Amino acid sequence: MVRLNKNGGPRNPEKIDRMCALFTDLSSKDMKRDLYIVAHVIRIGRMLLNDSKKGPPHLHYRRPYGCAVLSIMDALQSISEIKEEKDFVLKVYT
Repeated sequence: MVRLNKNGGPRNPEKIDRMCALFTDLSSKDMKRDLYIVAHVIRIGRMLLNDSKKGPPHLHYRRPYGCAVLSIMDALQSISEIKEEKDFVLKVYT
């Protein structure tokens, strides 16, 4: 889980190096299958569309905001071509 601020940046910039995942138990058989990284985006805040100051300030709700998907095969192919680290941008569908 990664918490972002209202601008989409990391909430704790000093912990940016911890925002990663490592999958160690994928076999070669698994890597031949269609695998995807799925990101569920949850908004935590008021139920209003805008963040005006109306209503009780202590109530924060978790609600779905969007979803993003990245094919692991596409990522592995692009990494193996350039032989270095690469950032991937996932489009969030709301």
